[in-house]
Amino acid sequence: MVGQYLSLVITVLIVLALIPVLDGIERKFVRARIQSRVGPPVLQTYYDLIKLFRKELLIPSTASKLFFIAPILSFFTSVAALFVIPYTLSNPLGFEGDLILFTYLLIFSSVTALLGGLASGNPFTEVSSSRELSLLIASELFLGLSIAVIALKHSSLSLSKIASTPVVTPSVILAYIALLYYAFVKSARTPYDIAEAEPEIASGYLIEYSGPLLAFAVLSNLVRRYLTASFFVVVALGPTVSLATSPIPTPIKELTNYVLVLVLSVLTYLALGTASVVHGRFRVIHALDSIRKYTSIPIIALLLAVVGL
Repeated sequence: MVGQYLSLVITVLIVLALIPVLDGIERKFVRARIQSRVGPPVLQTYYDLIKLFRKELLIPSTASKLFFIAPILSFFTSVAALFVIPYTLSNPLGFEGDLILFTYLLIFSSVTALLGGLASGNPFTEVSSSRELSLLIASELFLGLSIAVIALKHSSLSLSKIASTPVVTPSVILAYIALLYYAFVKSARTPYDIAEAEPEIASGYLIEYSGPLLAFAVLSNLVRRYLTASFFVVVALGPTVSLATSPIPTPIKELTNYVLVLVLSVLTYLALGTASVVHGRFRVIHALDSIRKYTSIPIIALLLAVVGL
C-alpha cells in the first residue's frame, strides 16, 4: 500500500513537471507553426515562471488578505485534483464518490482564482470577473449534466470504476462530447479567453498580480487545462477497458495504463490548443451565446439516459 501511495505522488510530480513543457510545446509547435512564426523555446514557460518567482512581491494597498491567499489556494486545490485522477488500474486514494470530489476541487480552484482577482480592489478586475463568472456559470452546466449521465449509466460515482467499465450508449456518447467541449471552454483559450481580453482590459482579473503570486495563478490555470483534458481521457476513452480483463501481469498493466493515460491526455491537450488557434476571437455575448446553443447536447444526453438509452 505504501508503494501505491509513493507511486501516485511520483506520478503527480511527473505530471506537474510536464505541464509547463506542454504549454511550451503548444506555443512552439502548434500556435507558432499555424501562425507561421518561429515561436518561443519549448522551455519558455519554465523560464517565465522562474523569472516571476524571483521577482519582488507587490501587494496593492486596496487589496484584502484574500488577494494573497487566492492564487496559492487555487494552485494547491488544482494539484489536489490531480491525485483523484486514476492514472493506473486502481487509485489508492479512490473511493465511491471521488467523481464528486474531483468536480468540487476543479470548480473551487476556478472560483478561488476569480475571488482573488476581485479582492485586488481594481475596477478593471470587476469587469473581467463578471465575464469570467458568466462563463463559469454557463459552462459548469455541461460538467454537471455530463457527470449525471455518466454516473447514471455506470451506476457508480467512482472514477476508477467508470474508467474500467465500457458503456457505449447514445446518451453516454453525447455526454463525452459535452465533456470535451467543457474542457475547451475551461482551458480559457481563444475564443473563451474573454475574461482576459488583453486588448480591452489589460489582462483581466490578473492585472494586479505580479511576481510569485502571478506565477501561482498561471500555474493554476495550466494545471486546470491538463485536468480537464485528463478527466476527459479517463472517463471517455477509458484506456483501462482493454487491460482490465487481459492476462497481462499486473505491473505491466499498470505501466501500460499509465502511459496510455499520459499520452492520450497530452494529445487531447494539444488538440484543444490547435482548435483554439484556428478559431477567431469572440465578443462576450457571442461566447455566451455559443455555450447556450451547445447546452442542448448534455440536456438531450440526460433525457436519453433517463429513458434508458
